[in-house]
Amino acid sequence: MRAGANQYGDRRGDGQRRRSRDRKRQAVARVLNDTNPLVVINQIVPVYASFSVPEQNIADIRKYQADGELKVQAGFANSTHPMAAGKLSFIDNSADATTGTIKLKAEFPNTDKALWPGQFVNVVLTLYEQKDAIVAPSAAVQSGPTGQYVYIMKPDMTVELRNIKIARAEGDDTVVAGGLQPGDQVVTVGQLRLAPGTKVNPGKAQTS
Repeated sequence: MRAGANQYGDRRGDGQRRRSRDRKRQAVARVLNDTNPLVVINQIVPVYASFSVPEQNIADIRKYQADGELKVQAGFANSTHPMAAGKLSFIDNSADATTGTIKLKAEFPNTDKALWPGQFVNVVLTLYEQKDAIVAPSAAVQSGPTGQYVYIMKPDMTVELRNIKIARAEGDDTVVAGGLQPGDQVVTVGQLRLAPGTKVNPGKAQTS
């Protein structure tokens, strides 16, 4: 009986060990076959930022890109850290029909590691730079029989109609190629009630 018990006990013990080994093999197999990544490696030097622009702007972007490398800056809202400087590196070849935008990508050297993968940044794409440009509020520019004009406020608080030549308009700003001088004060509201020589009561002045 003792020998029989020993034999039974050995068989039972062998069975437990075999089952234990089987469970270990299954556990290892589950880990090795798991499709979830254990680690994600991101490149940060250089780093790339993706952003989108309205599809109607792509013609200008391609035009100025043909003349040379386009500068891109990226930074964080309400940050005192200088914006990172980079360049435009990619323009998608199709527009998003849902949003009406086209995806662009910029490359930043990021040697100081100020930009980090997954962060949200504000991006500024510069198409061109014009030094010493005279810029007037677009709201000041009016159209008449002889072309575009603005009302200039003179020192005696009367207004003068001044014809101007526009180089281009960018949203709220208009670049003036002729007709204005630095420091001229222009009228931005109520122009329809004005005529040359009309006295005005200015509010906060805007200078060109």
